Amino acid sequence: MVRSMIAGVSGLRTHQSKLDVIGNNIANVNTWGFKSSSFNFTDSMYTTSIAGAAGNDLAGGNGGKNASQVGYGVGAGSIQASFAQGPMAPSGNNLDCMIDGTGFFLVGSMVNGTFTNVSDSGLSLSRIGIFRVDGNGYLVDDQANYVYGYALEDGTGIPEKPATNGEYHVNGAEVTLDEASNPNTITIGGVKIELTSKGELKDRVQEWIAQVTKKGGAFENYNISLTDYDAVKKTVNLKFVAKKGGDDKPNNADIITPDKWGTGITAEIISQGSDRVPGVPAKYSEELSAIKIPVDPDTGRPYEIQSYKINEDGTIMGVDNKSRSIAIGQLALITVENLNGLEKTDGYYYSIGPNAGTVSALKPNGGPAGVIKGGCLEMANVDLANEFSQMITTQRGYQANSKIITVTDQMLEELVNMKR
Repeated sequence: MVRSMIAGVSGLRTHQSKLDVIGNNIANVNTWGFKSSSFNFTDSMYTTSIAGAAGNDLAGGNGGKNASQVGYGVGAGSIQASFAQGPMAPSGNNLDCMIDGTGFFLVGSMVNGTFTNVSDSGLSLSRIGIFRVDGNGYLVDDQANYVYGYALEDGTGIPEKPATNGEYHVNGAEVTLDEASNPNTITIGGVKIELTSKGELKDRVQEWIAQVTKKGGAFENYNISLTDYDAVKKTVNLKFVAKKGGDDKPNNADIITPDKWGTGITAEIISQGSDRVPGVPAKYSEELSAIKIPVDPDTGRPYEIQSYKINEDGTIMGVDNKSRSIAIGQLALITVENLNGLEKTDGYYYSIGPNAGTVSALKPNGGPAGVIKGGCLEMANVDLANEFSQMITTQRGYQANSKIITVTDQMLEELVNMKR
């Protein structure tokens, strides 16, 4: 008779455990990337009242007999997480991202150097892409763990260098001015300059677009600034800016160099300008390391990134203070053979359990591991309707088991009363 009491108590205890799982699912309904769990019951041990026996069809023999068993209640069979994809929610931050697939981010403390073996790295797995850049230029999550992926190979990912302008100053030059002409025309040291902007030189307009003519050649779109025009002395100070290199390089661009202005004129080269240098496309390493803003080879310092973007292939791009597109690194996705072999730890991290199977790192490529969705985060995959229905059945199961205990108690009371 006491067995029913034991079964009822085990039922109360096990239904309470299932309610704990349901409560945890509902509590995390708004937790980014949370994976809900399900609780599975299993019946407990059995006592055999009558042993089973095989039949004997020989003369005088008896037929077979089935065993008779009585159980001792219910126990917890397993608690399994559902790794179904959660809904996508825009976050408004370009460094936030989510995985559209089954993969995981790789995060954790600093690992010196590069590596390929994820299982032995001691790092954690995560589905949450709340990323930021710290003061040292490393990509970290909101728990200050470093984010791992593929760094740029040396000598790649260098942006192009645009051509720069040469700048020349000519001071105290004599000016021949035809005030009746339109546009204004001045001649300095034998170089004829036609000012094509609106206005007149005598109005002291500061900025002009000029055509410089020398020995029959016309060269357009030079910038020239004129200051200190003296209508009496017919002198002017100029700042002459022209492309010295790159795609916009004019023929005989050295026409504006000081030796072309004639004798008796003060001229100074401020800068020579430079040709455009093509960029070097980004190539990413095959080994894992912490993602960090790369160093500008011209300055020896990290690029000064002003904004970020994460592409579907996991590449992280930035725009620096010179409006150049800078490749920073590529996120790694981790695949796990047995997802339920992962073990949850604090926060939203998973450690690699002994039954996880093969764990590999790869670059996001649209396969089962998924692609990266920038500017959004993964919501919890909790189905509230299912959780509430499970809560109702669990509550009724708990009540039924408590009723078993009550009825067993009443029967024991009747037994005791027989003595009286």
